[in-house]
Amino acid sequence: MAEDLVQIRGLTKTFYGRAVLADVTFSIRPGEVFGYIGPNGAGKTTTLKILAGLIGGYQGQVLIGGADVATERARAHALLGYMPQAAGFQQWRTVDSALDTLGALSGVPADIRRKRIPELLERFDLLDARRKKVKELSGGMTQKLALVQALLHDPKLLVLDEPLEGLDPPSRSLLKTIIRERQRAGVTVLFSSHILSDVQDVADRVGILHNGQIATKGAIRDLLSTFGLPVEIELELAVAPPDLAFVHAAGPARELKPNQWRIEVLAPDADTDAIVHTLVEKTLAGGGRIRKVGVAEPELDELFAQYLRRAAGGQRAN
Repeated sequence: MAEDLVQIRGLTKTFYGRAVLADVTFSIRPGEVFGYIGPNGAGKTTTLKILAGLIGGYQGQVLIGGADVATERARAHALLGYMPQAAGFQQWRTVDSALDTLGALSGVPADIRRKRIPELLERFDLLDARRKKVKELSGGMTQKLALVQALLHDPKLLVLDEPLEGLDPPSRSLLKTIIRERQRAGVTVLFSSHILSDVQDVADRVGILHNGQIATKGAIRDLLSTFGLPVEIELELAVAPPDLAFVHAAGPARELKPNQWRIEVLAPDADTDAIVHTLVEKTLAGGGRIRKVGVAEPELDELFAQYLRRAAGGQRAN
């Protein structure tokens, strides 16, 4: 099995006597998309800036592709493309000039820059803005430009700080598609976001950072089970059979309106498909007719809200 591409071990960072990060430890596998979430001020941006080499003076170890960020910076950062929360482009430059300069600083040969810059601009719907000055771009266009510069040298690891912030829905959808494309090409992605529905759309695993510590991490489905958030089956009948005992036998059922229920599937190892099949079978056998049946997975924002409630009550998830 391939070695983890990102390894963070016991990362601690103190500013003015206050620990912003306290013994943070996690790793990311090659080709994985890892969502990094937590309240404002939790230390997410500090973690990403340490990976990008913008903050030093920390304790612990940070490795990218086996290279220590502190002692083998050039080797580590040759693998990394970084998109900051607020990109600092020179406003007077044209889009093309800004990218060409940044590509040159990243060691991308001129012939590759000439080919790759227009390809990336076209993929991000920015080709028409190639000759515009950066100061003429909208906030959303500047945000996409920041991701373009992170991709110029075709990195193995993308570190993205709030990449979807300030984008309209079509642009958010485009960037999520591009993140998936990069993953299929073997790129590893670490990104922070407060838009939890977007994290749920693209992340294989998430880590929740709170008060400078990793509170919990894992696959979203596993964390939903850990926090006791049930899958729900929604059943709506056009015609109900006389005996509805089978609905309540499937699990705790809430009647939303006449002939419409939400049924909780509480057992973590329950076969939801088998339960749906039984509901359909018994409805038809009893002479009923189904208008709609479906499965509603818990959302990541429900998980996060549940975590914050537990944290406020002094509980920690393992």
